[in-house]
Amino acid sequence: MISMAGQGNRDFFDEEFLARLERLHLIAKRLAASGPGEAGRSRRLGDGLEFADHRDYAPGDDIRFIDWPYYARMEKLLLRMFHEHSEAGVVILLDRSGSMAPAGDLEKFRYTLRAAAALAYVAMANLRSVVLLPFAERLERSIRTGRNRGQIFEVLDFLAELNPAGPTNLLDCVKLCCQRRRRQERGGTVLLLSDLLDCGDGLRDSLTWLRAAGCQTLVLHLYCEADASPQLAGPMLLSQAETNQQMNLHVTEAVLESYRRRWAAFLADCERTCRSQSAVYVAASTAQPFERLILRTLRRAGVLTG
Repeated sequence: MISMAGQGNRDFFDEEFLARLERLHLIAKRLAASGPGEAGRSRRLGDGLEFADHRDYAPGDDIRFIDWPYYARMEKLLLRMFHEHSEAGVVILLDRSGSMAPAGDLEKFRYTLRAAAALAYVAMANLRSVVLLPFAERLERSIRTGRNRGQIFEVLDFLAELNPAGPTNLLDCVKLCCQRRRRQERGGTVLLLSDLLDCGDGLRDSLTWLRAAGCQTLVLHLYCEADASPQLAGPMLLSQAETNQQMNLHVTEAVLESYRRRWAAFLADCERTCRSQSAVYVAASTAQPFERLILRTLRRAGVLTG
């Protein structure tokens, strides 16, 4: 169990949120152990690795990993499962550009911070190391954890200090990320958390870089309801969130309908781009229940299985 005692986190990382993290971890652990077919048997087995759990023996399993003392007591065959440590770990690329908080509205950005915290916590609990890399126009100061969920407080303090500002330069940030990683860290899982606004062709090129680096990449595309369907009417002065460029526009129902069509096309294009580069794509509104999104993301990213 985790506790906030003595910690200096912000209000949105309170005791209730920490309890939600713990529940997510327990649910994720159960899903990983009981998933159907091969998904439920995906943890690696091997000598000299850290014990993780048991599962029922199935024909064809390596008999070296049968828990014989348990069989002697209970006359039931169970297989010992182990976590296989990977130096590659999990990298979380976190968008903190200005579009993550349009007009000062922090809903989307805070939802993204919570998502990053939850993904990091479950990964660490599954004995995966985590690197958190915020980015906007440039790649910024990072935090690296060990395979210890007790470090969640360091992660929360780090995230709570972030503020959304500036333009997006995804491609240059991904290039630098790939170049910085040590040789033994090649590959691994990369989770990109972003609204993908102002990325342009940078998304495709960034995913190409990550694929060339041997990374398994998941793009968590987060947006708020105002992104998808703005509630505007009449004459408006619109300001671009990242560049502060302004435009006068008279908003009519026809304008809003055109915008909604372009938004749907934007989502479809993002998904096509990810699939073309063998990246997993998950799109979600901040209106979606938080736990449901995280479990869906964890399963698709493979983080559940360590």
